Amino acid sequence: MLSAPFFAGPEALALADHYKTSLKSQLHFIIAKHPKYTWGGAKDLEEGLDCSGYVFLAAKWAGIPGISRTTSFRMSQGFGGWESREIGLGEADECDLLFWTFSESRPEGHVGVLLRDDQGRRRVTHSSARRGVVLDILRGPLRENLTKVRRLTIGE
Repeated sequence: MLSAPFFAGPEALALADHYKTSLKSQLHFIIAKHPKYTWGGAKDLEEGLDCSGYVFLAAKWAGIPGISRTTSFRMSQGFGGWESREIGLGEADECDLLFWTFSESRPEGHVGVLLRDDQGRRRVTHSSARRGVVLDILRGPLRENLTKVRRLTIGE
């Protein structure tokens, strides 16, 4: 039996639909609970979450396989099971990871996830050190300090 290799274009390299749907659901659930910011927090909504802990917990609850708790910088590099590819902001859609550099000493030191509101406008959810887990408009410092956008490729 002859078989031909299968080649998929870059548009096929994305988070599997069932994981994407589940991740969106978990992100919205956590946003509604509005946990406070706690450095190193990644396990309990009552104790609080930091930015990478928030993204990790939502992904874990969504059943995304092979991921581990790690820093936003390591996530931005695809380590810890966070398999992904870099894309431009213009390509970004729901469940893509956004990374910010607010300090030169901490490149990609903050992470969030792109979502859409009821009108289809792009928003970003993240754990803010001052406000806890929030859903924000991508403007001001969140737009100006954005350094990387990555599309998860887990479970394709």
